[in-house]
Amino acid sequence: MNNVLRERLSTLYAAMKLGQLDFVLNAIDDDIEFISYAPIKVFPFLGHRRGKAAMSEALHGALAAFEFLSCEPIFMVVELESAAVMLFARGRRSVQGMLAHFVRFRNGKIVELREFMDSFRAAEQALGRELIEGP
Repeated sequence: MNNVLRERLSTLYAAMKLGQLDFVLNAIDDDIEFISYAPIKVFPFLGHRRGKAAMSEALHGALAAFEFLSCEPIFMVVELESAAVMLFARGRRSVQGMLAHFVRFRNGKIVELREFMDSFRAAEQALGRELIEGP
């Protein structure tokens, strides 16, 4: 089961990179809870979302904002119906960095996704300037 879940996650990240959002959304439960610990003033499509329609908005927003060139899992720990994934994402609009995803499955669908990123660095890249100037 662990290898099946690991392969499924890798396939989902590859689909995200290719912009195949219908494929990704098919793997998501109708009542998914998504939380991205990111500044919503900079990334308004992230934050806390509940339900497949809200998740669809978040995914479409991320794809439009970043135009993913890379969305590659680097490290993955899978146990029963849960996974922790470290991934490297890079977008066409010069935002790149590491993300951590904590994913919970039920009946083969994603029911919870929590996302952590170096939001300070990501915000600087997205805004095109340093947030704190040096001395």
